[in-house]
Amino acid sequence: MRDGENPQEQGSVPLRDGLFVDGAGGRAPKLLGSRCRETGAVYFPAEIMNPDTHRTGTMEQVEIDGRGRLVSYTVVARGLPGFESPYALGVIALDAGPSMIAQLADWDADNLKCGMPVEMTIGTIKTGKDGTRYVGPKFRPLDERTA
Repeated sequence: MRDGENPQEQGSVPLRDGLFVDGAGGRAPKLLGSRCRETGAVYFPAEIMNPDTHRTGTMEQVEIDGRGRLVSYTVVARGLPGFESPYALGVIALDAGPSMIAQLADWDADNLKCGMPVEMTIGTIKTGKDGTRYVGPKFRPLDERTA
């Protein structure tokens, strides 16, 4: 599966349920997170308890826009079985607030820069021994002029 393709394709399954909505029908994919109704803080992945205040009953599920900035990255030259090498991992600071670590898509090592804008796509994270493709959020670099 190429990055950005339909994750419902035969032989593809989400890496984990409840991480994202795939953006079917031309919509951009979104992360599934939570927001505290009291503080307004946004978390990814979704939390049932506010990790800062330790209060329950204050969280609501939200869809998080998949745009952000690349904070740091590394290129993995030799990955674990099932991971197509080389691949790049990045720390992403989402515009909505949370940060996360994710694989990068459509990257070139010479063009990756800390601080560059990125957007989420859905792509193959790894392939199982039986050929099942596990898909999840990945981030691709954006041109500074169009971000």
